[in-house]
Amino acid sequence: MGKYHNDQPIRGGSNDPDLLNRLDFANHLANALLLDHDDSCLTISLEGEWGYGKTSVINLVKGALNEKEQLPIIVEYNPWLAGNSDSLIQDFLIQLSSRLRISNHSENARKAAQELIIYSKLFSVAKLIPGMEPWASIIEKVFSGFGDINKEISDLDKLDLMAQKKKVSVALEKIKTPVVVIIDDIDRLTPAETFQVLRLVKAVADFSGTSFLLAFDANYLASVLNKNNIVNSTEYLNKIIQLRVPLPLISERGMNELVNVELERLSNKNLTDQFEGDQERLSWIYYKYFTKLIKNPRDLKRLFNHLRFVLLQIEGQVCFSDLFSLSLLATKSESIYNHIKNNPEAYIGCHLSKNNVMLNKTADVVASFNDIRNELISSHGGDKKEILHNLLGEIFPLIKSGNSPYRSASNADANGRVSSPQRLYIALHYNTPIEYLSDQQIQEFISGLIDRKDFLDNVLSNDAEDRFFEMMHIYADLCKDKSYEVLTDIFDAFLASEKLKKSLLSNLEFFSTDMYTKINWLVFEVISKSKAKYEIIKRIVEREENTPFSGDILRDIRSQYKEQNNDNFWLNTSQLNEIELIFQDVAISALSNKRFLNNNLEPHIFYALKASSKDKASAFISNLFGTSEGVIRISELIGESGRDSTNGPYVQIKDNDFSDFINIKILRAEVEKLYIEHYSKRTQAILKSIMDGRKYYLRDSTND
Repeated sequence: MGKYHNDQPIRGGSNDPDLLNRLDFANHLANALLLDHDDSCLTISLEGEWGYGKTSVINLVKGALNEKEQLPIIVEYNPWLAGNSDSLIQDFLIQLSSRLRISNHSENARKAAQELIIYSKLFSVAKLIPGMEPWASIIEKVFSGFGDINKEISDLDKLDLMAQKKKVSVALEKIKTPVVVIIDDIDRLTPAETFQVLRLVKAVADFSGTSFLLAFDANYLASVLNKNNIVNSTEYLNKIIQLRVPLPLISERGMNELVNVELERLSNKNLTDQFEGDQERLSWIYYKYFTKLIKNPRDLKRLFNHLRFVLLQIEGQVCFSDLFSLSLLATKSESIYNHIKNNPEAYIGCHLSKNNVMLNKTADVVASFNDIRNELISSHGGDKKEILHNLLGEIFPLIKSGNSPYRSASNADANGRVSSPQRLYIALHYNTPIEYLSDQQIQEFISGLIDRKDFLDNVLSNDAEDRFFEMMHIYADLCKDKSYEVLTDIFDAFLASEKLKKSLLSNLEFFSTDMYTKINWLVFEVISKSKAKYEIIKRIVEREENTPFSGDILRDIRSQYKEQNNDNFWLNTSQLNEIELIFQDVAISALSNKRFLNNNLEPHIFYALKASSKDKASAFISNLFGTSEGVIRISELIGESGRDSTNGPYVQIKDNDFSDFINIKILRAEVEKLYIEHYSKRTQAILKSIMDGRKYYLRDSTND
């Protein structure tokens, strides 16, 4: 992936070539600027809108001048850097003087530079500001060999501007070297500064043998002149500028050259290979919309900067043609792009969050935003309005505009289109600080082409678990005969992670979902899409390492029977009874071995055992009575009732909730024998709740 553009102009040469075929134009312009030393001053303008390459052409002109047999003295002056219209003329004359001394070490050049310094001081004195000598320190450093040129000017004859200007002109002619002054960025100046530049060119520095190249946007300059009470701006400019030259038009071929270079810099592989039909769709969008919206190199660079930033994070997760289209919108209509980001339902008919359900049909939701969308589009006016409207229809078919044969896809998600919520979510959250997971990586994970354990370790270490679960939901139907292996590898990786442990101990958050729940959602999705549900469920439940999730699977199956919807049954009654018995034995073994004690999942398993067989759960507890160690073990098994947003996991042992499988009176009597403060905060909270039935937080043993 290449570097970003910083809007720097081209320099020419093999490493920074002229792709718009402007080199001959620049050479002709250089010839026009190259005067004889005794020719009258000539001013040429290079005119074009912002972003069309005026500065790039200037660089080509400088390159051409430096290759001439008679090298001129080139003075580049950027009035934007001066930042003060009051000192702009003095600033220019000082810079011209300095450039003379640097470019030519002759005695004539030294004298001309000295005369320019004296000339520059007169513009400060002429304003009758006593003692104002802003250039004294600069002059002293650059021209320390001139003698005492900063002495107080007391003789009135020395204040004659025209006489001093004549001295400068004569001194410059003696150098016998033409001077080319290039002034760029005039269209970035304030009205006062712009007027001073024109004054400088017309009256202050129109020396013999000197040519000026002024670069500006003519429309902007006309508005500036109007603000300075110049009614006929065209005639005014014609008095100052002898040759007005517009930038050459950028041909379609030239823009195609720039685009091809940018596409090559984006990636060394074909970016449209990931999704079917993406290349054809990209070509359609390019010729129907890009060529009509992107007219200059600056906009093109901005588009590819945006596209490059997005691709660095989500390449391969959204079809390239849609990412290209969104970057096109971001470049040419920030208001529409932001509306998509802030109101995705206006384009796809639903929220991106699974928690926000829209009650209306997606097409109706999109239609309800027609007025707002049309208002945003209409703000652009002209042909651009229709182009943007149709482009939106190409990206989001529910808007019903555009006439592309590639507009719709039978499966938008499978084709990587942002008209699907999952893909739009990825495209709009490109700046989420997590490692991106491509479609290809997920497919290889499911198929086993990559080491699943290593992959999941990377997912966890790179904080990519949210993206992982999101992508796994998209590709859950690919698991098929790999479902058992995929799920058990996920169980092992996450059950061993510190992140899952911390997640189970964290506060309940209303607008986010904990990691354990996301795993359960994925399990439900994978099993739902499998044609071998019984075989997968049995293998999962038989494996002791899966016990926490096995209990959750059985809970979901029981819920299906409660709803009495035969179409949703994963197992028949006989199969369910068989799996229940297997789970009971495996759960008792896992609890006896304390396999999940450090995961904070033992209460979860115990209550799953109780849901499967209250008798076996009661018997397991009864066998623990009689010793202090047994009481602590009971507390470990029953000691989590839920979580809240205040302080996370809590316990509340109410008599009515436990009396059907635990003798609370005997348990309480056993706890009374213990010195509670000797135990951990978590154990203290459980023991306290056994004693008084109140709610205690496991984190710090406090009650609410």
